[in-house]
Amino acid sequence: MGTINKKYIVEKLYKKVGLSKRILKNLIDELLKEIKKTLELGEEVKIVRFGSFIPYKTKKRIGRNLKTKEAIEIKPFKKIIFHTAPQFRAELHNETQ
Repeated sequence: MGTINKKYIVEKLYKKVGLSKRILKNLIDELLKEIKKTLELGEEVKIVRFGSFIPYKTKKRIGRNLKTKEAIEIKPFKKIIFHTAPQFRAELHNETQ
């Protein structure tokens, strides 16, 4: 199948739920906006039976320019980790818990 996008999700939900595509798109936009806001505040987003988005900030560290071998400072930056829920992981691997 490849990568799915918002349009694909809206289409699938439209066929299953029957709400208008505009309402579904707005709903998805709002959901994603709330997830983003929560992560920007440094808080974890947990979706039961799916997984957790966990924000964290890397530490300042020293790296190296591979061409010149010069040491450079790598500034701290924000990252997000996603951990799948055990039930979701089991479903992906066709296991039962």
